[in-house]
Amino acid sequence: MKIGKMKVLITESENFSSKAIAHLKNYFQVELATINDREELKLKIADFDVIFIRLGYKMDREIIQKAKKLKYILTATTGLDHIDVAYFESIGGKVISLKGETEFLETIPSTAEHTWALLLSLLKKIPSSFHHVKDGEWDRNLFINTNLKDKKIGILGLGRVGKQVAKYAVAFNMEIGFFDTTPIKSEFKKFETPKELFQWADILSIHIPYSIENKNFVNRELLSHTKNQSFIINTSRGGVWDEKEIATLIEKGKLKGAATDVLENELNVNSISSNKLVLLAQQNFNVIITPHIAGATKESMVMTEEFIVDKFLKLFRF
Repeated sequence: MKIGKMKVLITESENFSSKAIAHLKNYFQVELATINDREELKLKIADFDVIFIRLGYKMDREIIQKAKKLKYILTATTGLDHIDVAYFESIGGKVISLKGETEFLETIPSTAEHTWALLLSLLKKIPSSFHHVKDGEWDRNLFINTNLKDKKIGILGLGRVGKQVAKYAVAFNMEIGFFDTTPIKSEFKKFETPKELFQWADILSIHIPYSIENKNFVNRELLSHTKNQSFIINTSRGGVWDEKEIATLIEKGKLKGAATDVLENELNVNSISSNKLVLLAQQNFNVIITPHIAGATKESMVMTEEFIVDKFLKLFRF
């Protein structure tokens, strides 16, 4: 039985969970769409009570004000920097997300797996050696790399993903250290300050959430304490580190390489071509960038979409 005339818009419906869609259709009027940009969304959004988004654009005040009927924003993400949550809640809206759903999220391995894909690609020089072979070359001496065994991996933020990354590091016989602002009991080496962690680690992996407090948490001062020739990986959010300083340290050779799945202004297509890390990658520095795909596995997307739909429907006691 449908609830009145509440209408749900699924904005990025390609490969969306068919089970989640069917469940919503039991109770609401559901429209599937592929919204390609902000202007298209502004024109489309006015008539809907509920919108389910991924990471294709930012739900900021300008867009929300076009949605006079909007009561709920659904997003299968833990980070919420793509939504102006404070404004939406101030006008009576509610955001349904994965934030705080620790027990469920511990079953999702995709971000930790992608972290390791980036780490291995970076240290083993896989992208550059692959392009070398595609160009018809075969000089192994250009790509001598390093073992992971006995290397020190420093994990900034030992939350759900950080813990998964640490467990994978055990399999590589690495030394594992971490810093977290929350008191955590762990078998891994705990540092009292991020400065101490950065001084110790050969490889740094960032797993802290984006917030006002964490904006540029990994800043020039903290980065000044990194070891020479260390590596850094970010699968959190672009806003938690100072991209320009990372780029500067790579150019100077202080950092031996960086890999990231996120950029600070990644939803602004025009900013990608001028991003300093992108420019370094184009100049064949040891920089790897993927387009925020760590959570974009078929299995994880289906699981999270279905979880969010179930969480939403529980509001109505279904």
